[in-house]
Amino acid sequence: MQIKQVGILFTVVLLGLSCKSTSPKKTSQNNQDSAPSVTLNNESVSLENPSKVIIEPLSAGHFETVRVAFYNLENLFDTIDGPNDDAEYLPQSTRQWDTEKYQNKLRNMARVIDSLSPHILGVCEVENIKVLEDLKSYSSWLSLTYANIVHQESPDKRGIDVALFYTPEWAFYGAEGVSLDGQSDKTPFSGNLIEVPTGNIDKPTRGILHATFKRKNEKFTVFVNHWPSRGGGEIKTRPLRCNAAKELKNYLNNHTEITHWVAMGDFNDNPEDSSLRVVLGAGGPDDFGVNLAYELRKIQPDWGTGLYRGNWDMFDQIIISKTLYHLGPNAPIPGIEIYKKDWLLQAEGKYQGHPFRTFGGKAYLNGYSDHLPVYAELYILSP
Repeated sequence: MQIKQVGILFTVVLLGLSCKSTSPKKTSQNNQDSAPSVTLNNESVSLENPSKVIIEPLSAGHFETVRVAFYNLENLFDTIDGPNDDAEYLPQSTRQWDTEKYQNKLRNMARVIDSLSPHILGVCEVENIKVLEDLKSYSSWLSLTYANIVHQESPDKRGIDVALFYTPEWAFYGAEGVSLDGQSDKTPFSGNLIEVPTGNIDKPTRGILHATFKRKNEKFTVFVNHWPSRGGGEIKTRPLRCNAAKELKNYLNNHTEITHWVAMGDFNDNPEDSSLRVVLGAGGPDDFGVNLAYELRKIQPDWGTGLYRGNWDMFDQIIISKTLYHLGPNAPIPGIEIYKKDWLLQAEGKYQGHPFRTFGGKAYLNGYSDHLPVYAELYILSP
């Protein structure tokens, strides 16, 4: 396994939200019965309707929370011809990807992010650092919290990368190389990259981006994944995703100093598939890692983040170390949420009920993504 150490390794202290005692939730779900109405960003939403679910902050004793989220932004390209294969998303292309469409895309993505309001956000299918900076400028949440960006260029031929945002209003800067003069919110960090072999130098894939954070005396590492797609068939491409799982597992096994970790991303496999269950060993509380999506699908096997041929796939997942899943007696148990609202779904036509995309075939729809985002509240002991 080759590990490409690029950029700086930075550490931040997350100052999560201190919570007072209430009963903790277990795996929270979108269509809970008898759920109350809540308001966020001036939107009052009933939790009784799964398509109108809204985030409720979880509170539990003397624990602090950090909200982590992941969103596949589905082809967030700028309009400039770059060194990557971006011919499909240029003004002169058949999609006529011009400034207006690009700005609409940024505006739509920002709306979702502002509704989620995560402390740590992993994203994929972004072309470069420029689109991340543009997205930050369109997002009230990312702008007002002075979110930092963690990113490096992908070897993927199309140039679609993974990246990470985190909000430094919860951060104290003290790591080597990190500015203390208040300008660090303008600094894009490279993080570290685990290379994923494909066996074909002409067809490289995305690496696994990771960065380390610190909360008081506890460190945890976040891995952002976008494993190889199923293009060409699930069985034929299965070994590629198993390679990615193997690299992540090996990295964790070889770095025993990492006791708390979060692996989020678009894994292009379901939680029950062999790359995740067997190779990575992610599943329930007794496995190598606890896949919150696996726990959810045991209860709701038909739930997912992408609809394909009438079936919901749960490719977008959040996996955590056992140390973050159960902190001790009376500790809250984290669960994953699928962020599913009416305006994120196709309202009519052949694909009614599907995630509302930017394009439907060649037709411009001015939607969001072919994936729904996921998020989870993780808990940290408050001394």
